[in-house]
Amino acid sequence: MAGASGASPPPPPPPPGAAALLVLGPASSGRSALLFRAALAACASPPGRALFLAPRPLQRLPGRAPATPAPPGALQRIQFLYPVSLRELLQLLASLHETWPPGSSPSLILLDSLEEYLAACPGPQAAAQLVALLLDTANHFSRKCGAEPPGCQLVVSVRFPGEGGDGGEQLLAVQRYFAAQCWLRPEAPEGGSAEGQGAAKQVRARLSQPGAEDQEWLLRFEPQEEEMKISRLPCPGDGGVASGRRPATETHRILDLWWWP
Repeated sequence: MAGASGASPPPPPPPPGAAALLVLGPASSGRSALLFRAALAACASPPGRALFLAPRPLQRLPGRAPATPAPPGALQRIQFLYPVSLRELLQLLASLHETWPPGSSPSLILLDSLEEYLAACPGPQAAAQLVALLLDTANHFSRKCGAEPPGCQLVVSVRFPGEGGDGGEQLLAVQRYFAAQCWLRPEAPEGGSAEGQGAAKQVRARLSQPGAEDQEWLLRFEPQEEEMKISRLPCPGDGGVASGRRPATETHRILDLWWWP
């Protein structure tokens, strides 16, 4: 427990066999779509299960077009829970080890819109404690998975603080707990068209983590299709050509989910 100074405690060691990824981006940058796509992929075949947490129900299920439906049973293996306040989220996380059905541990925990819970944190210390509880929950389910890799993985999305800088200290405290971070940056619409005039929306995703070269993807949201398409972009280690090979880091086990067609 940190002292009364309000400084956040040092990050805990990552759970054995698990990976944690922070997805950061502005509003309308595809954060929810990325998390939902990862959940679907994790549940594409039994016994994969996912826990999807958010402050409110999704208005629609993003990232998939009607022409490419989810695999049979995938949606049924995603548990959606909507704690509406920071207090409810903390209570939920503290009780999951008792309330989650035995023998069906999730392989992926996703928390969307972390910024809404951070807004209720009185300071960086409270934000750090929230993330530490998330990591502890993933660690618990990783132990329940036993020797089966890659344990329970954690993906959290958060919006950038506003122009006034509100929430900046809480976000810095959160970032200290995630060595792997994926930054989303919307790009100008193709052809210089104004957004909403029929042009596809494109978002560049860049993964940064210690000990590995940065990786980049392009997210393309086609108008009218409600579908997100993901393509790998060249990086320096590819010699200028996007590669289909899969890096061996634990974080890339999460990112591989986004390659699921």
